[in-house]
Amino acid sequence: MSDVGPAGPNLPQGGSWDVDYRLQAHPHYAFHLGYSEGVLEANDALSTWAERQQRQFHVQTPFRSVQARMEVDFFPQNIPSFRFQHSPYLFAGLGLLSFEPRGYYQGEWIPLQPLGTEGQGTSVNPEARYATRARTLPFGLGWRAQLNAFWVVNMEATWTQTTTDYLDDVHGTYADATVIQESYGDAAAYFADPSGLNLPVGMARGNAQTTDSYFVLRLGMGLHMEAFMEKCASFLYR
Repeated sequence: MSDVGPAGPNLPQGGSWDVDYRLQAHPHYAFHLGYSEGVLEANDALSTWAERQQRQFHVQTPFRSVQARMEVDFFPQNIPSFRFQHSPYLFAGLGLLSFEPRGYYQGEWIPLQPLGTEGQGTSVNPEARYATRARTLPFGLGWRAQLNAFWVVNMEATWTQTTTDYLDDVHGTYADATVIQESYGDAAAYFADPSGLNLPVGMARGNAQTTDSYFVLRLGMGLHMEAFMEKCASFLYR
């Protein structure tokens, strides 16, 4: 879930890409190691909630993540297989996330964390500015098909719960924009309250009781490395 935009998970704004390695150690179980990059986006203008439309937050957050997870196949998978086989699967794991929330100001997207938009590091909020790394809990479901000895295709839906509430730079309450401006400049004061309505100091800016999550739909294609290496070896040493 996000504190900005529709009341749902953040979604990749321009898509994401992944590099993965999967080890089928058992007909029903596999180990998966992956790396992904993408850009999450949240926009209050898309919300049906009047209070969110009023705030006018719009954030894009480039991210990088690594994850390790276990997968459970519904149907047994023969390894290696030289014939078509397929199975739906469930998965869950652990990961690490690096992210950088950005806001649009004077024609460019600029990082928000250094601006202390909730007064972090000033006299009105002694808390340190938030970390831009977090732990993650990815889980979901998918479908995989091995087309032949070499090629595998899959589709999956992944929900990733994080340990941070700052994917969208929004967490607590509004701070005094004058103090923020004196400490961090005009851009910081603008992003502290982009509505321009001078919302009251201490008013809830986000929901500090929850952390953020994001949702990704993936379509992928893979290469069966064992069969590929055997083919290369037979070609090189024939």
